[in-house]
Amino acid sequence: IAQCLVGSEMCIRDSYYVDFSLRTDASSRFGKDNRWGAFWSVGLMWNLKKEKFLNECKWLTTTRLALSTGTSGNSDIGYYAWQSLVKGGMDYMGETGIYPAQSGNPDLSWEKTWTTNLALHLGFWNRINLDVELYNKKTTDMLMDVPQSYAVNGSGSRWDNIGAMVNRGVEVMVNGDVIRTKDFSWNLSANFSYNKNKITELYNGVDEYEIASTNLKYVVGRSSTEFYINRYAGVNPANGDALWYTKDGEITTEFRDSDKVMTGKSFVAPWQGGFGTTLTWKGISLAAQFSWVADRWVFNNDRYLDEGNGLFETYNQSRRLLYDRWKKPGDVTDIPRYGVTPQMDSRFLEDASFLRLKNLMLSYNFPQALLKKTNFLTHLRVFVQGQNLLTFTKFSGLDPEGVSNMYQAQYPSTRQFTFGLEVSF
Repeated sequence: IAQCLVGSEMCIRDSYYVDFSLRTDASSRFGKDNRWGAFWSVGLMWNLKKEKFLNECKWLTTTRLALSTGTSGNSDIGYYAWQSLVKGGMDYMGETGIYPAQSGNPDLSWEKTWTTNLALHLGFWNRINLDVELYNKKTTDMLMDVPQSYAVNGSGSRWDNIGAMVNRGVEVMVNGDVIRTKDFSWNLSANFSYNKNKITELYNGVDEYEIASTNLKYVVGRSSTEFYINRYAGVNPANGDALWYTKDGEITTEFRDSDKVMTGKSFVAPWQGGFGTTLTWKGISLAAQFSWVADRWVFNNDRYLDEGNGLFETYNQSRRLLYDRWKKPGDVTDIPRYGVTPQMDSRFLEDASFLRLKNLMLSYNFPQALLKKTNFLTHLRVFVQGQNLLTFTKFSGLDPEGVSNMYQAQYPSTRQFTFGLEVSF
């Protein structure tokens, strides 16, 4: 990778600041005619607190308005994705042969994202700070492994610049000292974000593209992480048969791919955030930090195996098969009678929203008056902390936190306890 960067910052007036940058990057992951990409950014900041009309607002200690816009590039593909490659190891009529292993694309180039941010920073009474930021990110020339006929070159797909996507959202952060005295302080902080994702263009003018064996589908106008799946309608109490909804919302006993629908449920949470508090008294400090996500959905593949209804009898099975499975007419349950094969449907699609105590720490800073008597210690702090101590969720798997659309034998986040000593001389 080669880089060239030019940037500058200047103060137009005492309360106005402007900065800009221009950079060019080159990557050997693209063909020789498309290796260089040019990217730029411009930022403006207005410190309203320095304006005369806010001089009398003593309670308003910080007021800044910032606007920035600029582009960036992405080259996260294989090292030789632009080249056409052949590979050995195949036999042809008993003779050693080679075959086309990769379809090249010499026109492959940088994926580009244009981001615009509008931010407001406020401070009150030198105790409370509020940051609000709105953003719009438009990604074009998206890098994607596009499927193609094996008859073309035998590889089945090739990398190309296709499609466009938009992310819009807001991020809010607030923190402040509720109490602040000589010996005691109590600080609270919180943040949250909301992101709206939408595909605006796909390759070759198509409006939708199903990703095989994932229960996902790219559709123009919808989120890129939305589930495309059959809707489970429960169990027939009369005979224990599994039921599904058709595409039109009718009840059926037949499972068909043609009845899959976009669910409006995404495996990437649109809502995320956290909050925390810190209490300090004469060197003793207690701090807690929580994180949360809302409206995140995951396909629980472990349940598909554990509630297999006879399909996976050699595996460990869920106790729900003993207590909740349909056994006689009139039973109301979501697990059909024994022998009914489970399907990859919304029965196993679970809400993975959660609230987690990420960190809890108790520490003590020894006073300087005591350290000075040692004539060599300048700082001494002892602490004990725990991570991932508590999790509140409806998700039935071991851990709701993750980035994939499918929960599949995933190790949970470990619960950790740490004892520490910090010493400075």
